[in-house]
Amino acid sequence: MVGAHEPIVSPGAGDKDLRTVADEALLAWAEEQGLSPQDALMQAFSRRIIPSRYSKNLNALSLEEQRRLCGSTVLVCGCGGLGGIMVQLLARAGVGRLRLVDDDVFTESNLNRQLLSDSDVLSQSKVVIAEHTVREVNPFVVVEAVRGRLTSANADLLVQGVDLVLDALDNLESRRWLAAAARRVGVAFVHGAVAGWWGQVSTFLPGSSFDLESIYASRRSRDDAEQDLGVLGPAAATIGSLQA
Repeated sequence: MVGAHEPIVSPGAGDKDLRTVADEALLAWAEEQGLSPQDALMQAFSRRIIPSRYSKNLNALSLEEQRRLCGSTVLVCGCGGLGGIMVQLLARAGVGRLRLVDDDVFTESNLNRQLLSDSDVLSQSKVVIAEHTVREVNPFVVVEAVRGRLTSANADLLVQGVDLVLDALDNLESRRWLAAAARRVGVAFVHGAVAGWWGQVSTFLPGSSFDLESIYASRRSRDDAEQDLGVLGPAAATIGSLQA
């Protein structure tokens, strides 16, 4: 990396030949070279240079695993209680591209658990606020914000081109559409649901005999557990964290 804004690097703690670079320096170099932030990031990885923001990921992740994470695409359907925590954690971890889907807006009833909500964003689109949050948290993440509802007609299209599908939906019908699309396309699907103090997480891999119907086969309508038991912030945060 050369130029007037060549990144200033310092030795990495876990690897003698690994160097770190500040966001500001890498972004300046990207602008000078006419590169997108993500392309500049990948060039840095090829030179064994890693942004300081990811330095605490190292040892838990290898440099190659971090590079792969930064080159991955994840679909998050739902930007509420589960989706809000997932979006934050995925952006901070360094997932390269987030495709976010939600057609709802924030209301006061969301404030107890949905981390993307606050008093200033009531009545605003959840997916638009999620996109803004990701851009503020990590400028190296590309965001595709889809302000609309997941349907049986668009599920396959939304799943195309992603490496992982995360379910943060609030009804069984939409979950079934999403799970079926992931299965058809051959993408891993992570399901999560919460009610009261309780929650569940399941991962369905392509080709597995275990799928969403193994859990919900006898249930055909909307799950009323949320209405009956409420949803508490710690439960949503825990399940969303496990999904991410």
